[in-house]
Amino acid sequence: MKRTILIAEDEEKTRRILEVNLQDQYRVLLAKDGEEALRLFEENEINLLLTGMRMPERDGLSLLHEVKRLRPEVPVILITAYGTIESAVNAMKQGAMDYLLKPVQMGEVELVIQRAER
Repeated sequence: MKRTILIAEDEEKTRRILEVNLQDQYRVLLAKDGEEALRLFEENEINLLLTGMRMPERDGLSLLHEVKRLRPEVPVILITAYGTIESAVNAMKQGAMDYLLKPVQMGEVELVIQRAER
């Protein structure tokens, strides 16, 4: 059975790019905001979370905290267009496995996911 990746991203274009590129290898669930992502996370067996930082309802760091509280073993990868070294370090300290900058490069995304699966 395919492993399940939850993609939480408010930007539809980024959501679609990730879905199209990952759907052959993984079962992909999509959420347009943090609240929808949290609901899907609680209702499904998620193996990895890819989440945007800035989203309506619940941002990526808030989602990261909740996921780590519920299932600390699930890797969380943050995606942002507003990356700074400070925000990357902060996200990693709070439990993110990795941090990617937009526009996402699929080769980089796939490498980070492979690292998370080890």
